[in-house]
Amino acid sequence: MIAKHVPMKATAKSDFGGLVRYITSAQGRDERVGVVTVTNCRGETPEDAAQDVMLVQSANQRAASDKTYHLIISFPPGESPSAEALRDIEETICAGLGFAEHQRISAVHHDTDNLHVHVAISKIHPTRLTMHEPFRAYRTLVGLCTALEAEYGLEPDNHQARK
Repeated sequence: MIAKHVPMKATAKSDFGGLVRYITSAQGRDERVGVVTVTNCRGETPEDAAQDVMLVQSANQRAASDKTYHLIISFPPGESPSAEALRDIEETICAGLGFAEHQRISAVHHDTDNLHVHVAISKIHPTRLTMHEPFRAYRTLVGLCTALEAEYGLEPDNHQARK
């Protein structure tokens, strides 16, 4: 399993609603999107939840950097954990990065050989309105992935950085 943060190249292009539309869109394919999960949001649907998140993000006027964290959790070809395992993996990784209380929307994708989960996370805390940026996220993700691979009997991946 590999988990990685996909940074936005330009802060001005950061758009939580656009990211949610991308991760929840079937894009003309029947089996692209699997289970979609909304966490810590008032809205039940991804569209309503995205509106809620964008309202919270707009309440923080101090943050100058990207207010959205795009996380991808990818599994090797042929590996397909259960829906409950995927949910627990997503919750564990988000909590490990410090986003347990943050608003997020995740979608399981089946459109490639590798099952993967996209997670759109608001870096703005919903009640304190402060921004959270994970410290040494790469190292944290490596440790979390290694532990989760052992816990769920997943195929171990080489988490060493390539030069």
